Amino acid sequence: MATSLTLCNDNISASINTFGAELINLNRLDKENLLWSMDATFWSRTAPNLFPIVGKLKNNTYHISGKEYTMTQHGFARDQLFEVIKQSNISVTFLLKSNKETRKKYPFDFEFNVKYLLQESVLKIEYITRNLGDSPMPYSVGGHPGFEIQKNISNYTLLFPDGINIVSRHLLEDSCFSSETEDMIVEGGLKLNEQLFERDAIVIKSPSFDQLTLIDEANLALLTVQSDNWEAIGIWTKKDAPFLCIEPWWGFADSKNTSGNLFQKDGIHILEPGQTETVSYSILVHE
Repeated sequence: MATSLTLCNDNISASINTFGAELINLNRLDKENLLWSMDATFWSRTAPNLFPIVGKLKNNTYHISGKEYTMTQHGFARDQLFEVIKQSNISVTFLLKSNKETRKKYPFDFEFNVKYLLQESVLKIEYITRNLGDSPMPYSVGGHPGFEIQKNISNYTLLFPDGINIVSRHLLEDSCFSSETEDMIVEGGLKLNEQLFERDAIVIKSPSFDQLTLIDEANLALLTVQSDNWEAIGIWTKKDAPFLCIEPWWGFADSKNTSGNLFQKDGIHILEPGQTETVSYSILVHE
């Protein structure tokens, strides 16, 4: 049965559900939750963890050694019950291990840990993946936190680090990459509006920056999402939805001309037998 637990220090608190090891609440102690309050009318999640793929597979299928498998967008970890293996007041580590059901979709033996740690006004999220099998294992991983938007998205701006003037957006078609790109001017910030998302998420591959800050109409910084090693960023919302997702990824969706071989997928990571890989991102809660 799914349960939730709460981490707390002198500055911030975070609540996480064992179902999907999903973050469901994040706030400064004297302020409201920064995450949006889930409403299935728009989206039935708050901050899912993406594994063993990020994004969509073409036709929701892939193949390995001539055998075809089916897996829906962003993988299955977000719909699995995780085990709590370590916990303190400021940290918790969740574990998902391969099992009979996961092998039907993904024929590999693995351990996937999600670790949350509070450090002053920062929540750090680590993804620790280990190949338990005796052959190479292809995988991707990512975060998908959704932050609350009040009033209208046009009241918000995304700030890029100083010196970043233009970023290239990789365009999606039916949730797969079309090979088209579009340059966006972000000097002084990217003013958000619904038109930006008419062609699905904004995806920036191989970002040359390590953080994004969300500010409101009063130019107050609300939060900063940061990573030293992310390989792509997704920025997403839906029409009239009261949330904005800032998604750190290590992998991304298929292209329209994919071969379908998971080992040849763009952005895929390959773990050798017994190998462990750790990636991470952080959310800074501003005062």
